[in-house]
Amino acid sequence: MRRDAKQQGFTLLEVMIGLSLLGFALTVLIKSAAGNIFNARQAQMMGVVTDLARAKMYDIEEELIKDGFSDTGLSDANDACTDFKPFDDEGWPNVEWCAKIEQVELPNWDTLQAMAGAGSGSAAGSGDGSAAGGGFQDSALGGMLSMIGGGFGGGGASSMDMDSKAGASFIQGQYGMVQEILKVSIRKVTLFIKWQVAGSDRDMKVVAFFTDSAAMDKVLSGMGAQELPENTGSGSGSGSGRGSGSGSGRTR
Repeated sequence: MRRDAKQQGFTLLEVMIGLSLLGFALTVLIKSAAGNIFNARQAQMMGVVTDLARAKMYDIEEELIKDGFSDTGLSDANDACTDFKPFDDEGWPNVEWCAKIEQVELPNWDTLQAMAGAGSGSAAGSGDGSAAGGGFQDSALGGMLSMIGGGFGGGGASSMDMDSKAGASFIQGQYGMVQEILKVSIRKVTLFIKWQVAGSDRDMKVVAFFTDSAAMDKVLSGMGAQELPENTGSGSGSGSGRGSGSGSGRTR
């Protein structure tokens, strides 16, 4: 009996090509699924960390108002926040936080005039006569003072008219009180939070400003002319925050 039909089947090369295509497709699928899981976990942790940061800011505000805006426990602006503590009581021991509390201070009057003089000098010395950007005159404080007068517009003391001299005298007379108000009644709180998502480091920084209206009223009433009960006051705050991340894989 003759067998005219040839035996059908796949060659070894065809099998190898098919397995290669299948492996590539599975790799892409697994990588996509892993990325979706990572993003979902990251979104979940961002919501958790935001809630933890908000609650911690409330706790810090209550402590500041209860203890008063004293000079103790303040941090220098250049100090790094290294004393991280876990959120054990909240049930998230893998999330850690650290807080810096700073005074809000304005430069003294002599420093302010030096800054204004340096800004006007650099603008006058530019080759095309245009004002140099980013100087004191372009800042919010410099712009406010230049509108009021007092030689902060860049003309110098020799070009000051009577209105500018009157403005300078008024500003200098009230500047010390404004400095003291900011120093005793406003605190800048910077909250640092760090955590991990699938072994990748993540961090968030939240900044808020809290005010003590009782301390502010005390300064406006004559620097202690009225006795206030201890450990009293009221506070309010505003803040902003951003998150960032580093690793293999960034509120008020």
